[in-house]
Amino acid sequence: MTLAAAATTGSARARAIRLVIWVVAVQAIFWGVALLVRPPGIDPVFERHRVANIMLMGSDGQLREAIGHPNYNLGESGEARFVGSVELDRPESGLVVFASRYSRFANLTVNGRAVPMADAPGWRSGSFGGKWVVPAGLLRAGRNTLEVDVKRECCRAYLASLIAAPPGAIDVAIRQWRLQRLLPAIGLLVLGIFGAGSCLLAAGNSAYRQQAYAAALAFTGMALGGLWQIDILTPSSEPLYISVGELTLLATFAGLVALVDRWFPGGPRHDRALVVLSLGFFILIASAAFTTDGMQGQIRNLLDIAMVSLANVAIIASVLRGLKTDRQLWTPDAAVVLLVPSISLADLIDSLQVNPLNLNIAPLGVLALAVLLLLGIIRRGRMLSRRLEDANALLDARIAAKQAELEATAELLRQREAEAAVQGERSRIMRDMHDGMGGQLLSVLMLSRDENSPRQMIIRTVEQAIDDLRLLIDSLDSVGDTMDIALGQFRERAETKLRAAGMRLAWSNMLDGQSIMLPPGTILAVYRIMQEAINNAVRHSGGQVVSLAISPHNDGGFEISIADDGQPGAAMWKRGRGLSNMETRAQAIGGTLVIETGTKGTLVILRIPGA
Repeated sequence: MTLAAAATTGSARARAIRLVIWVVAVQAIFWGVALLVRPPGIDPVFERHRVANIMLMGSDGQLREAIGHPNYNLGESGEARFVGSVELDRPESGLVVFASRYSRFANLTVNGRAVPMADAPGWRSGSFGGKWVVPAGLLRAGRNTLEVDVKRECCRAYLASLIAAPPGAIDVAIRQWRLQRLLPAIGLLVLGIFGAGSCLLAAGNSAYRQQAYAAALAFTGMALGGLWQIDILTPSSEPLYISVGELTLLATFAGLVALVDRWFPGGPRHDRALVVLSLGFFILIASAAFTTDGMQGQIRNLLDIAMVSLANVAIIASVLRGLKTDRQLWTPDAAVVLLVPSISLADLIDSLQVNPLNLNIAPLGVLALAVLLLLGIIRRGRMLSRRLEDANALLDARIAAKQAELEATAELLRQREAEAAVQGERSRIMRDMHDGMGGQLLSVLMLSRDENSPRQMIIRTVEQAIDDLRLLIDSLDSVGDTMDIALGQFRERAETKLRAAGMRLAWSNMLDGQSIMLPPGTILAVYRIMQEAINNAVRHSGGQVVSLAISPHNDGGFEISIADDGQPGAAMWKRGRGLSNMETRAQAIGGTLVIETGTKGTLVILRIPGA
């Protein structure tokens, strides 16, 4: 043997040993957890108080030994009466009778008198047992006869162990027994729903859509299996109940086969056989759901064996395919997937031994599927991490080169934006000075050249120019201030003007410091509208008081109302350009202007909407 061949042989042997170690470790961990969650054996309290002398009453009224396996008694038809006895030294303490499992319906008679079930469960299959509390008046010292009538809709009636003990410890044992049976079923239901929902969400990624749908099918079957074990899924007939249990088993294994077939490289390869066999099993199971007697026990056992065996063959074939591709890479996945055959075979053997109890879907099988999906996520995460590291190494250089370019471009843009803002503000100021104060100064010049111009008109025009200049300066001083502060600066000038005219200003500001910020151009337009309204009140109203109120709006804007108590001046407003200028300015800043006149004076309302 050459050195190369020896090295190859040694490497193959090492990979095989590694696979065996993985499989043994995973199986040991899983079954260790299984034994902790569902410990084998019978509760010591149950074993101590088990009724051992259970007999079957025939149609002729004679008692004979009941057939069946060691852990249950089987009748000859759908109805059976099982008879046992218990010796009591202190009947005054009462008696608790518990049938751990029975088929469908059960009634208890003690010493010839019927006893109602104490806590009749809502599960019609009797899989969570029935409890009867027998009063002391029905008991006697010595031997007491217990008769349990069991009835089912199809197949043969059966009764598992019958427990009889005084109240106390037996009640605790019954609660613990039921909890041990209920929690795995509820856990299977919850985990199945959570897993199915998570897989359907993951199906949004097209790269893993097939695997996600297959896993969702398997989780759905497990969730329905938990619901079936709780026995609230089929409250109708027993054949339907049994068929639904078989369908949940079919959905679970179909999903597992589809998932494992797609999980390992080279797949899927079993889709055609999976669809044909699943459809055939479905037709066979569904056809028995609505029959009178349902599926015979032997046929059901053969069906379970066929489903479990074919599914395991497909799963093992997929595992071997993956190991041939890359044993080192797929060994952890193979070790986890091989839990499915071990769980299902153990469950099948247990079902056949406890016939006629139907095959259970092992709740802990969810753990295997969850671990498998977790391994896949970790592997894909590692692959993505490697790709990202390579991509990062390539992109770092490009990012470093682009970063300096972007910073330079950003700095240039900031400078240009600042220059554009300064230029825009400069242009606005020049436009305001030209349109406002410039035009007014020109009017003063023309009036001064005309010797016939009234002196009062020249003075008024100069005052308007000065007021406009002050408003422009105030608007520039308000940069960075909130609107209520900016309006507060206007208040002093308004009070001075009204006081000089013999009028009083009633000021009301309800903005209460709200941070309404406006640019200088908008503030100047608001100033001019307010000034025009106050000038008109001084010149034309003949009133004594001008009321100015500022209030916020729900949309983030605000409203300014200016009212005088003089005579209405609608005609005078129409004759001048004041109204037109005010409306133009309001529209330019996106606001609205409303002027109302009445017997109590004139009201001007300026509304500025929020940003």
